[in-house]
Amino acid sequence: MYSDQFGVSVLNIRLGAVLPGDVPVLRRQYPGYLSHADCAQFVQKRIDAPDDLMFDTLDAMSDNNYRWRDIYHTKEAIGFVPTGSAEDHEIEDKGGIHQVSETPTPPGKHAPS
Repeated sequence: MYSDQFGVSVLNIRLGAVLPGDVPVLRRQYPGYLSHADCAQFVQKRIDAPDDLMFDTLDAMSDNNYRWRDIYHTKEAIGFVPTGSAEDHEIEDKGGIHQVSETPTPPGKHAPS
């Protein structure tokens, strides 16, 4: 691993959907929505990550009820505390079951497949 061989921290980031206008416009954008404020906080937390965190992959999404990636590890690893949520924005597109699961993802669990 590069981080082991050269002593350089390598933290991969997987950002959710950072949208123009900071508002989801389609129901299918709800699970992966990442607010602008949460994105900025995540990047700053990543920059300020502990020096002994040498290698990791960190997921960033807002606190969406139906998110499809678990952000528990990111919260624990770098102290990320999202304040936004897709559900804060009511939109006209009601979508369908193929766009949003009927069951919210509990904290610390992966979304149903």
